[in-house]
Amino acid sequence: QKNTSNETPLCTVISDFPRFYREEKTKAARVRNTSVLIERGITFQVGGEFGIGGLFTSKLEGKQSVYKVWDEVVIPALEQVIELPRNRDLPILQAAIINEVPPCIIKKLVLNFPESTNTADSLGRLPIDVGVEHRLFWEDGMKEIVEAFTSDEEVSMIDECARHGLQWERGMKNALERGLVDNVERSIESLHESTGLYPFMLAAIGGKYKYDLGSVFHLIKTTPSLVKQYDSKQ
Repeated sequence: QKNTSNETPLCTVISDFPRFYREEKTKAARVRNTSVLIERGITFQVGGEFGIGGLFTSKLEGKQSVYKVWDEVVIPALEQVIELPRNRDLPILQAAIINEVPPCIIKKLVLNFPESTNTADSLGRLPIDVGVEHRLFWEDGMKEIVEAFTSDEEVSMIDECARHGLQWERGMKNALERGLVDNVERSIESLHESTGLYPFMLAAIGGKYKYDLGSVFHLIKTTPSLVKQYDSKQ
């Protein structure tokens, strides 16, 4: 239930952290209370799959108050929540993107829960897919999502960006430039292990949210010899 200000108990407890902190004399108790409310909210599906127990369902004013104590209260509380086996597949990054949280919050979630970059939601979407769908900019959190995802999976950043349909101006350009600087041209000219396709082919097929012509064009432009080689075999 919400109070007269249209805020849930969870939002009230978090946003009133400084006052409660003085009264309870311990940060641990406040964090624990917050984790309990998040857990109960998840159990009762407050805000649905992407509400994360009501964490992302408050009004703008309430959200701003929550963000102010994100590091001190919310992150430790989420750590306790995700420790429970039933909550280890929470789509917290998808929820953050869908609810349009500030970029700094997305980056902090990736930093503290890097394994969540490989967690799919009920629709089978990974955070990178939802980021592409919502056109998340590279500098607004997509960079951190891609880096953690490819590091965890030990796969090529360029291949995965192409495979998931990342737009050229939203991050594919950055991934390609980084690959060239890091001297991984060989991977750009190598076949993707599971699909047997080159990066420009992966980009042409695209991910769940269609392909990006800019990415296809620039990948072909970077490796024109591959296109000629492939054509000559036909």
